[in-house]
This record gives sequence, structure tokens and C-alpha cells, in this order.
Amino acid sequence: MCGIVGYLNLDGEKLDGSKKIISQMCQSIYHRGPDEDGMIVIDSAALGMTRLSIIDLTTGQQPIANGDESAWIVFNGEIYNYKELQELLRKKGRTLRTSSDTEVIVQLYDEFGVDCLQYLEGMFAFAIWDRDKRRLFIARDRMGEKPLHWGIFGGQLIFGSEIKGILAHPNAQRELNPEALMRYLALEYIPAPHSIFKGINKLMPAHYMIIENGDVSIRNYWNPSTKQIKISEPEAREQLMALLKKSIELRLIADVPLGIFLSGGIDSSAIAAIASQLKGEPIKTFSIGFADKSFDESAHALAVAKHIGSDHKVMTFEPELAFETMQDLWQILDEPLADASILPTFFLSRLTKKHVTVALAGEGGDELFGGYPTYQAHGMAKLWSALPRPLRRGLIEPALRKLPVSHNNLSFDFKVKRFISAAEEPTLRRHLRWMGSIRRSEHKHLLTRDILNACSLSENEDELFDSPFNRLMMPSSSIGDDPTLAMHLDLSTFLPDQLLVKSDRASMAASLELRLPFLAYPLVEFALSLPTSLKVNATNTKVILRNTAAPLLPEYILKRPKKGFGIPVAKWIKSDFRPIVDEFLNENFLRSQGIFEPAYVRNLLKQHDEGIADRRKELWTILQFQWWWKKYLGTPRESSILSAVGRS
Repeated sequence: MCGIVGYLNLDGEKLDGSKKIISQMCQSIYHRGPDEDGMIVIDSAALGMTRLSIIDLTTGQQPIANGDESAWIVFNGEIYNYKELQELLRKKGRTLRTSSDTEVIVQLYDEFGVDCLQYLEGMFAFAIWDRDKRRLFIARDRMGEKPLHWGIFGGQLIFGSEIKGILAHPNAQRELNPEALMRYLALEYIPAPHSIFKGINKLMPAHYMIIENGDVSIRNYWNPSTKQIKISEPEAREQLMALLKKSIELRLIADVPLGIFLSGGIDSSAIAAIASQLKGEPIKTFSIGFADKSFDESAHALAVAKHIGSDHKVMTFEPELAFETMQDLWQILDEPLADASILPTFFLSRLTKKHVTVALAGEGGDELFGGYPTYQAHGMAKLWSALPRPLRRGLIEPALRKLPVSHNNLSFDFKVKRFISAAEEPTLRRHLRWMGSIRRSEHKHLLTRDILNACSLSENEDELFDSPFNRLMMPSSSIGDDPTLAMHLDLSTFLPDQLLVKSDRASMAASLELRLPFLAYPLVEFALSLPTSLKVNATNTKVILRNTAAPLLPEYILKRPKKGFGIPVAKWIKSDFRPIVDEFLNENFLRSQGIFEPAYVRNLLKQHDEGIADRRKELWTILQFQWWWKKYLGTPRESSILSAVGRS
């Protein structure tokens, strides 16, 4: 596990051999790999990396070359089937000089070219400089677990695991991408291939780049079938358990201490229970609690830990830790991200890192097996639309909108008001509005004329993605049921561009490697083939996963509703985070910034303060952007307010 950076002269001119630039690029992502770094300047290319040693601690130093040093690689991630691939390469007559998974990739490339990607099972982003072909080959894993950003500045292609690695290059420029801002405000994240910086792009999951003779080509190498198969539930349970065991077994391989994030939900509990069986000894599990009981799940995690006999550690996330933790995160994040659960994820990562270097987690289970109540809500939307329009609009909706505002986690009024806000929209737009923050139709009131004039996006959420139905795991034509369409959309956008970004940045900020068993591609392909009825129905979510995990877990864990991993944002905006809110949403600050209309923002805050409406999503989304803007584009200045909050 590590971070990678590099750059290439597109005109083919040889670099001067200096390592100064590549060294400062490596230094900018030091947190991703504090154990060591490595770099090489060769021909017209420069490659660098920072390493968190997990596999082959003694001989896995990078960059690594193939046998005759005609190809060099820097690599971020883990190849879980690397031992099988080592045997394959030896049968091909190749000699391996190390025991690392990194060498396996470059030797596979030497043997199979870009088709080496078909052999890899794992999470990865890597770059290979092919000296014979004068070719730079960059690739990203199938599900997008590991990040890769790139841009062209001053005749050079510059890339990095994180944007800060690119910005450390003297040619890179910092300029706001207004259309990416609109996507962020609507979605709470910025979907690939876009980034918040103009000229910097994200390589999409399951894609690779070839840079040769000054030309850049990007291609997809994996697009699993979305066709559903006929299968009985007992057979589906058997296959699912076999695939889960195989995935977890591979992800337990490490030369360093290993543990598991345990929330008490189905996904992490199933992983912990299976891992405990496979290890045959107590495993280390970690969770956090909240003083606000509407957000706290630590008792459920403890119940699972006792049931499986794990060595469990828990720490309570107190409100006074919130700003300190968020301030540390703001120094790591290169783009605004409005998923507030990144705070407890980072806090949990730091706690876990004190005891282990690798942790398993449950991301992906909800999107693959239908875990979000939103998927059920799509079925309810059809029933809602069947009610007589005068009854809905004239009686029911006005009554529901008058429900008193609660700032508890997923409160009844929050869910109901969210539901009726988009229940009558087409499926895709409905889902994006339910999951997102500030709808596109509101942007004309929120944003200044200068920002609006710089964008060409329409007011429809449908255009937030370039071609959503051509993206990874999206069907070529509409599928029959709304829940499956929503799951596929989340798998191709929300999961890689929000959840996996959150997990990667939060864990790597703590120098902790996070492994995600649900995202093993054989398991993903199987999940995509299952009928919707085995995932979601009118009364339950994650049907097949619950039934598969039933023999391993306490019964009440299987029956409890999903709560989510959040923080009391609605309350903290009015209290603990108030000094920051008052600074960044101050009318003078907003006017000098020239991005948001002060009157609109202050009205959002007024509604939230007075309990007229719950504006947690909108305000948190704007607040996260403001901090990013100040860090990267605003005028640097000391803030007495920041210091005051830090002492609160």
C-alpha cells in the first residue's frame, strides 16, 4: 500500500535526471506511505512512490523493474492473488527477484502487455514506463478502490494518487472547475472523470491510459454483465458464502498486524464472523460510539464482538473532538466532500492504526445487495403516485411538511420530507435528489451570475454524469425495476466517487490500509446476476445477505434496521461548528468570494436555526466547499475564529 506520483514529457524529450520535482511530489503524499519512498527519472519519465509496507517487507521496495529493466513500475494497492500469479510466471520461465505483488504486475505486463489487467484480483493504481515502446501505461482497479488523478500542464502529463501530488509539480495550475462545483453541490461529491480543479481529471474505475508518441488514449477493460439469472435462494446462499470466504481469506494475507472495522451492521458483522472462523483465533475488531444515542451503534458492535469472541476495542467520539478531527482532515482532502461520515471513519482509522496496519471493512455491501432503505422507497413512490393528485397535493403533503423538525439521525420528519420532495420524479432523477444535497434547479438562486455563466449544464440531475448509462455497471437500456436501476447507479457513481474516496482518504490519512471483501470482482459479478427479489422486497433489505449470515450472528442483529455511520451535523451546525459557520457563511466573506449569493445562504441558515426546516445537508455541503476554497484558492490569512474553535 502506498501512494504514487509521476510525470512525462509528451514530446519525448529526455528529462535532465534531477529528482527534485518527483521528490517534492512524493513528499506531498507522505501520509500514504510513511515507511519509505522511492523514485526514478528515466528517459522522458519520472516515477515516484511512498510506501506503507504490508507484503514482502524486506525486498518490496519500489520502483521495481522487469527482468531486463526495460519496464519500471510504481504501484499503490494490493494484488490478493499474487501467489497464484507468481506460479504462473514461473511456469512461463520467468525468474522473480522479490516476493512482492508489485513485481508480479510488471512481469505480467512484460508477458501479456495491457492484458495483464485481466489476471489481477485486488485494489490497485499503477504506472509502468515501457522503455522499448516509449509508453506510459497507467491503470486503475475494477471497482475504483484506489484513486488515480492526472492532468496535462506545460507539455507534461502529470499523475498522482492524490491531487496534491499533482499540485506539487511546478507546472500544475490551481483553478476552480465551475461545472464540477455544480456537480458537487447537487451530489455531495464530484463524479469521475471530473475534479474540482480545471485541467485535473480522475481515471475512472476499470479503465487504463496509454500515453505514447504524445497521444493519450483511455479505455475500459472490464464491464460485467448486468443480466439477472434464475437461481434458487439456497443455491444463491451457498455460492455467496463460498465467494465471501474466498474474498476474506485472500484479504487476511499480510505480513503485519490486521483487524476489522465492526459497526454492528450486517456487512461488517458478516465479515468479522467469517474472518474469525477462517483465522481460528480471536481477531481484533474496532468500533466507535457517540454520546448522541440516536447515532450510537457501539452496543450492537459489542454484541457481535462477544458473539464471535473477538478482541474488541471501542472509543467514544465526543463533540469536542469533532472540530479537531475535521481540521486534520481538511489538511488531507484535495476536493470538497460532503459525506460527514468521513469524520468518524478517520477517527476510527486513527484508533485502529494504534494496534494494526491493515483493516477489513464492509463498503459495497449496501450497493451490491440492496441495503439502503432508499431502494425500498422507489417501490413506495409508485404507490404514492397512484394516490389522487388533489389528495396528495392538497392534504397529505402540506400536513407532512408541517411535521416538527428533528435533528436526530435519520429522523422521521427528515425521511418523509425527503421522500415527498422527489417521489413523482423519474427514477434516475428521483434517486439522485434523494441521495444528493442541493438540487440543480436551486443553483440559479444559490450561485452568482459569473459562476452560472461559466457552466453549460442544464437544471436536470440527469446531466450530472456525462453518460450515466455508459458507465461501469450501468445497463445499455433501462432495466425493469427501479430498485435495481438505483443500485446500479450507486455502484457506478456513489460507491467509487464518494464512499471509496471517503474510505481511502480517511484510512490513508492515518497510514492504515483498508481492504474491502465485498468488492472482490468475482463476488461483484455474482451479486449483479442475482434477481432483485433476493436483495430487496417490501419488508426487508439485503435479503440474501441476511439469510446467508444468519447462522453466524445474533438474531437481533439480523433484524435491526440500517442506521448508517453519521455524525450529528444538524446539531453541530448550531453549536460546536458555529464559529466556522459564522466565518465561512458571513455575508462579507461570501461577497468577497463571489461564488454564492449571500441572501440565499443566510436564508438557509435562518431556516435551520429557527427550526423551520432541516438544512443540514445544504449547509454542510457549502461549508465543506468553503474550507476547500480557502485552503486552495482563497487568500491565506490567520483566523482567530479557527483558533477559538480549536480550544472549544
